[in-house]
Amino acid sequence: MKTKISLLVLVLVMVALLSGSAAASDWQLIGGFNITNVTLDTYNETIRDLNNIAETGVLGGNQLFTPSNVEKMDEIDRVPLIYLGVKRPINDNWDLNIRYEYIFGEVEQSYDAEEVNNSGIQGPHEGSIAVDLHGLTFLADYNIDENWYLSGGIGYHWGTKTTDLEGAVYQTLDASPDSKLEAGKNDYDLSNGISVRAGVGYVRDFADNWDINAKIDYLYIELEDEQQGNIYSRGFSYTIGLGYDF
Repeated sequence: MKTKISLLVLVLVMVALLSGSAAASDWQLIGGFNITNVTLDTYNETIRDLNNIAETGVLGGNQLFTPSNVEKMDEIDRVPLIYLGVKRPINDNWDLNIRYEYIFGEVEQSYDAEEVNNSGIQGPHEGSIAVDLHGLTFLADYNIDENWYLSGGIGYHWGTKTTDLEGAVYQTLDASPDSKLEAGKNDYDLSNGISVRAGVGYVRDFADNWDINAKIDYLYIELEDEQQGNIYSRGFSYTIGLGYDF
C-alpha cells in the first residue's frame, strides 16, 4: 500500500510539472553530484563480522586459521550520487523538478588463510559488496529571493546489491544455518525504496543560460533488500550542480 500511494503521488507531481502554466514555460536542464551520509547499520554489521573473522581467524568460536595480508572492508558511512533532470517554474515563487538519480559504491576485503588443526580453511580470500541504486525523484523549490531557495520532495528507488565472496571461509559461512551469506557471486534485488528529503540551496548565474547551485538536504530512505530485509538510512546530503536554460 505504501508503494502504491507513493507512486500515485509521484504521478500527480509529474502531471503538475508537465502541465505548468502559460506564464511559466521555461525549462532548465539540471545535473550534478553529491555526497550523502548514510546510516546503513545492517550492512555495516555484516562488514564488521567479516572483518573480525579476517583479523582473528575465529569462526563459530573456534580458531580455524591464521590470517595474513589482511585488507579490511570499509564500513559504509557515505555514498556518491549523480543526477540528471529537468526543472520548470510554475509561478514567481515555486519551481518543480524531476530527476533521475544513481547511487553507487563498492567495499572490498582480502586476506590469506593458513589452516589451524587441519580445519581446511586456507588459501586466498576475496570478498566484495556492491550497490547500484536507481531513483526517480520529484522536488519542489520555494524561491526565497533570486539566490536562496528551500527544497523538499520524495523519490522512488530500485536496484541491485551484488556480493562476490570467494574462499573457504565464505563457503563455511554459506553452509551455516545461522548465516544469510552465500558464497560466490550473487545478485539481490533492492526494491520499493522510498525517500523523503528537505533542505536549502543557493543558486547563482555565471554565464548566459548557465547557473551553478549548492545545496544541503536531510535525506531519509528505506528500501527492501532481498537478502537482508528492510534497510533504513538517514543523513545529510551535500550537492553541487549545474543548470542550463533552454
